[in-house]
Amino acid sequence: MALQPVPAEDDTPARSPVASKRSAARRRETQPGPVSTASPDAADSPWHARFGPLLTEAEARLTGAEPDFVRMADLQVIPMPNGSLSVVEVSRHLGFPVHRAYFISDVPVSEGRGGHGHKSLRQGFICLKGQVSLLVRRNGQTRAIRLGQTPQAAVVERGCWRDLNDFSEDAVVLVLASDEYDEADYIRSRSDFETWETGQVPVTSVPYLDLTRQIDEIGPEIELAMRRVVKSGRFIGGPEVTAFEQSFASYCGTGQMVGVGNGLEALSLMLRAWGIGAGDEVIVPAHTFIATALAVDAVGATPVLVDVEPETGLIDVDKVTAAITSRTRAVIPVHLYGHPVDMDALRAVLADTGIRILEDAAQAHGARYRGRRCGSLGDAAAFSFYPTKNLGAVGDGGGIVTGRADWAQAARRLANYGATERYHHEVVGTNSRLDPVQAAVLSVKLGHLDRWNARRRELADLYLSSLADLDGLELPAVRAWAEPVWHVFPVRAPGRRDALLRHLEECGIGVNIHYPVAVHRQSCYAGRWRDGAFPVAEGLAASLLSLPLDPTHSEAEIRFVIAAVRSFFDEAPR
Repeated sequence: MALQPVPAEDDTPARSPVASKRSAARRRETQPGPVSTASPDAADSPWHARFGPLLTEAEARLTGAEPDFVRMADLQVIPMPNGSLSVVEVSRHLGFPVHRAYFISDVPVSEGRGGHGHKSLRQGFICLKGQVSLLVRRNGQTRAIRLGQTPQAAVVERGCWRDLNDFSEDAVVLVLASDEYDEADYIRSRSDFETWETGQVPVTSVPYLDLTRQIDEIGPEIELAMRRVVKSGRFIGGPEVTAFEQSFASYCGTGQMVGVGNGLEALSLMLRAWGIGAGDEVIVPAHTFIATALAVDAVGATPVLVDVEPETGLIDVDKVTAAITSRTRAVIPVHLYGHPVDMDALRAVLADTGIRILEDAAQAHGARYRGRRCGSLGDAAAFSFYPTKNLGAVGDGGGIVTGRADWAQAARRLANYGATERYHHEVVGTNSRLDPVQAAVLSVKLGHLDRWNARRRELADLYLSSLADLDGLELPAVRAWAEPVWHVFPVRAPGRRDALLRHLEECGIGVNIHYPVAVHRQSCYAGRWRDGAFPVAEGLAASLLSLPLDPTHSEAEIRFVIAAVRSFFDEAPR
């Protein structure tokens, strides 16, 4: 069965539809100036003849709150005896870095310029001389601005159509752009723009994950944050790291955070801080990314595997008791795929044992268990900020969160060569740092995380409601007490997983498997466990398939995937 293209909801297949937010600081520093939503004074001007009817419609739509896709930034003007100096600053006025600037001049009074849309480009328009009218449209809203009357910049967000018209004879317009020229970002035809904007562009393929879409959305914020670090000259530690540690600890509901090099080191450093090492045992789930088990081996302890629930892939708490011995020092519950483990049940099993709980929350940034965020549910928690995570850096990064200041200090000392004072090394430590560039980027992304997670839940709900009736396809369970964040959307197709994978790839859909080889079957653990010891984990490895799910996916893309999955089960032999 050939799949028919599915109309896109609100985007082209290669771009994200979500508009970037303005920071609170920018709102304070740049107050809107006077903006007209009426036509220019000359009622018989070509501008009025062309756009007057649109403005009547726009005025009705703009009653109440102004649209946030264009704002006016008051420029700094410094009068001097030898002339006035007008200043536009990237961080204060524009909010995006400038990678291209051009001038528009000598435009005949009856002519216009612009008349195109941009998918990702941001622009700042400044009338240096004379006057000009700017009309900006997005999502059915229109805003008209007469530039040149006051020293202001019109800052236009991504995803807008813009027209420049009604130039005065002496008008000179400076345009500042957030990126260099890219013809693929332009939409030259108004009808093509409306097709793109209203989601009528057909979907013919869906990437599993495209990190450039996130950059399209918040790239200017990230670039300015990285520039701030480079300009500071502080490339190890410093205020950026401290600020993120404090913000993320507060977000998780804990008092302490220690930034480290990656998620694996976050796990191993916390185990070492607890004094866990040779001769000790740590219980971990048999179905997880191998870093969970490797962290135990890294400190010289022994990982003890426990099988998992078939519905969720999470550690089967009912089987933990049988794995506890006199040498058990800790349990690492993994909030796999962004769904929390039943922590109350786990605590009940461990009551009065002295066994500590180290959450592996590498896939659960923002997930909640009975209203509390993952990271605050155990004695401590380890996070990864690998770029593909719900909260991902632009390189490797990790973090430990805990409510205990002494544990945080012990982990921080271990990560700093075993020292709390320079050149005085109290214990044998290592070097594991979250660098300021990553911390600055993560601080930007943390402000978007809840919105992104909400979008993930919307798309996951669409999968769940649209695929529930398919025989042969098993969907992930969501416990009543959980608010997952869907780092991965895993489905099971026992006996047909590989065929389904090939079918989806032939349809142009990117997929993944988390994870194709169970921990105990990895070559590095050959001989430690017998084959068949963890049947649920083995069954998951043979049947799981991860479908595309990212906040930058459009609804139309997810519906395209749904149609492809349904077509497979409609055609596949029973």
